Amino acid sequence: MQPPQGPYQQNADSSYYPPQQPAQPQWTQMPLPNQGPSGQMPGQVPPPAQMTPPPGQQIPYQGNQPMAGFAAPGNPYQNPYQNPYQNPQQMPPQPQMYQQPHPQQGGYQTPKTGMPRPKQKKKKGGYIILALVVVALAAFIVLRMIAPGQTAYGYVQSGSLSARYTGDAVVVRNETVFAQDGVSQIEYEADEGAQVKRGANVATIYTSGFSAKEWTTLDNYRNQIKEYHKVLISEAASDTKLISLMSKVRERALEAQKLVQGAKGSLGNQEALLAAAMQDQRIYMKQKYPDDQKLSRLYDDENNQMQRISTWTKQYAAPADGLVSFYTDGFETALNMTTYESYSPTQMRSIYNGTVPDTGATVSRNSVPIYRLVRQEPWVVLMLCNELEWTPVTGRSYKLLIESFDNTIVDATVESFTRSGGELLVRLRIEETSALSNVLYIRSCKVQLGESVNTLMVPSRAIYIQEGRKGVVMTTEGGEYWTGVEVISDDGTVAYVIPENPGVLYEGIRVRLF
Repeated sequence: MQPPQGPYQQNADSSYYPPQQPAQPQWTQMPLPNQGPSGQMPGQVPPPAQMTPPPGQQIPYQGNQPMAGFAAPGNPYQNPYQNPYQNPQQMPPQPQMYQQPHPQQGGYQTPKTGMPRPKQKKKKGGYIILALVVVALAAFIVLRMIAPGQTAYGYVQSGSLSARYTGDAVVVRNETVFAQDGVSQIEYEADEGAQVKRGANVATIYTSGFSAKEWTTLDNYRNQIKEYHKVLISEAASDTKLISLMSKVRERALEAQKLVQGAKGSLGNQEALLAAAMQDQRIYMKQKYPDDQKLSRLYDDENNQMQRISTWTKQYAAPADGLVSFYTDGFETALNMTTYESYSPTQMRSIYNGTVPDTGATVSRNSVPIYRLVRQEPWVVLMLCNELEWTPVTGRSYKLLIESFDNTIVDATVESFTRSGGELLVRLRIEETSALSNVLYIRSCKVQLGESVNTLMVPSRAIYIQEGRKGVVMTTEGGEYWTGVEVISDDGTVAYVIPENPGVLYEGIRVRLF
């Protein structure tokens, strides 16, 4: 076996060791104050070695020296015979060997060996772990949805729901128009807009053929009777009963005159009282003077003329309690409480624009409306809503504002609705009969429908339909119970509801989600 070529030498045991370095000068490290035997403070990194030269010698140039406790590798190319105390600037150039960097000059650096570095593989473990976490989370969600016994719950909260809707509207009342053919003259006995009782006289009409001359003839007979009464009264000045009856007639006449001049009261009632007082006086005069031929003839002439006039006269009395008006608009027959549900949204738009529906009924050209009677019963407003996306809730109550000279606000209930032809027709029923006098002359108008309701809020998934009814399933200590609710609004996330039994469902109750 040939020994390797190089600075190594073979020992007696055939092992190879590096050649021995020449002896270096030995320097003594001086300990610092308050240091241990090892020359360092406890818990501190040892400082660089401090050497003291022998007497008469100088410290040679050392360059970057390793810290105490770190031995620099030997320099195999150093000349063993070189003077270690010579000036480093006079030293021949030496090959650059590895030196341990000082801690304050930077970290450890790998020496350049000239060998190519091996390629580092990219770490894919992080991506794999992230993918596993995502898969596990998705599996957990799926199991929560399909696994038996994994039930989700929500809680009932209090809420308030407000809404406002506008549109065009038509007012429908329970009203009847009374008409007469061949009317020559009308005498109104009730005041316009007055509330009348059943059987009360409303108007008297005179048919064709009646002339004002008939009234003139009657007035002449009555004036003759009046003048003759004065003669008889003057002859019977001591008749106290006759004097009392005459005073009664004068009082009634004065009261009627005050009403004509603007005093408060019913002129029709006062005229009736005056006529009764005059009739009592006539009856008494007939009884007192039965044999007076002139007086008897005047009474007969008056009676015959009145019978003649009655052949052209017709009295109209109120068939029921209600409000009386002598103004009509032509819609009363076609649009009333028995026909309003049959009209579509398109037809109602035409009515709102002023077109009277054709009912097919034949109306005489000579027919004259006498008056209309508005019964004080529930009435209807047909609203063409501007908010086409709104879905009204049947039976729900709202505040209805009817715009007019005097705005009227009433409580209205959704009776039904129809959506067709690009229109939404909402039928609103009003029970307040006291407001009829405010809308007595209104047919078409603008309206506003407002709602502000205190409700309960539940998750939309809590709504559960049972036997065609909507409700929620409450979770209590005693078990789970279903209770009905009215859904006011549901946007797919939160549902605003009103419980059918307010004492059962309230804020804070836990409900099951489906």
